[in-house]
Amino acid sequence: MLFFQIFRYRPHINYKYIKYILLIFLLLDPSFIVSDTSPELVMPGQSESAKLFILDASGSMNEYLGIYQKVHLAKKYVRHFVEKLPEETEVGFIAYGNRLPGCQSSRLYQPLEKGNRPGFQNKLFGLTPSGATPLAESIRIAGDYIIRRKTPTDLILVTDGIESCYGNPEKELQVLQQKGVNFKMYILGLGLKPDEKRIMQSLAKTGNGKFYNVGEDSDFFLAIEDLLKQEPLSKRTELEPEKQKSKIRISEIEKKQTDSEEHFYRVKFVFENSDSDNQCVILNLKRKNSSPPKTQNWNPQRTSEPERVLRTEQICFQARKGEGEFQISAPAHLPLNLELELWDTQGIPNSVDRSGERNLTK
Repeated sequence: MLFFQIFRYRPHINYKYIKYILLIFLLLDPSFIVSDTSPELVMPGQSESAKLFILDASGSMNEYLGIYQKVHLAKKYVRHFVEKLPEETEVGFIAYGNRLPGCQSSRLYQPLEKGNRPGFQNKLFGLTPSGATPLAESIRIAGDYIIRRKTPTDLILVTDGIESCYGNPEKELQVLQQKGVNFKMYILGLGLKPDEKRIMQSLAKTGNGKFYNVGEDSDFFLAIEDLLKQEPLSKRTELEPEKQKSKIRISEIEKKQTDSEEHFYRVKFVFENSDSDNQCVILNLKRKNSSPPKTQNWNPQRTSEPERVLRTEQICFQARKGEGEFQISAPAHLPLNLELELWDTQGIPNSVDRSGERNLTK
């Protein structure tokens, strides 16, 4: 108050002294500019990001897409995506439906948090499809949540249908943009009809994101991998050592005995997957390919060119690592290869690695 009184009654004061006084105040109390304790503020140089899923848990998610229920595919690949993100990435999800009838079923089930992967997964796997598809309401709830946080956020919508509650999702996105919310919207559409695809493509375009059409298991995997590529290079390179470490390996192939009709083999292997206590190893006996191998254009953690598989066998374990063996017979006159897959069977079965092909009959 003294400062302003002097300023008022002494109009000929030297302004140079005012600048010096202000400078002293700023040096003595940096919080005059900014408080570094505010959780909402992202300081320059910080590379924070957030992924907020909007998950369809309406009744139609109980239907099948190929051999899997849509809800199981969604849970499987959302978990896969989250596990591949760096620990400092904030993740959370909103869901609609989930045993709640009517058009006001959207809820924030998992707030955006760093590192709470087990909590995220438990709530994700607890979703039970039932109810309608209030997309507009979900976008509005997501926007009201992230606008308070002032952190760039990717909204990732996983759905098998369009708005069914008379809302306008595109208008809700435009409202968020007018409010200055920093977001992009990506959409994974499960088994959508042609007119539904067009609506979702337009919605993703409005949200400055991308639409992915998911018609089967492999489409979902490729969509998630493409989303991971949107991450900054520095974050993606942190994951490379994990990718290079094989989780399933053939240690030895021993020919036990032969006759004119069949050969008998012992195939030994070792496995290690620290993410689960329940594993299954699957052996794929395959015709040898005389032509150059095709590019793996689906899930790289599954066996390549599955159309060549003649027979499969499996052994399951309740352990994170171990070893085992298959004893198999094969026709003597056929040139054959084999390949092993490792599956995490804790929760929804999920392939996590493959051994690569080995020549069996050489």
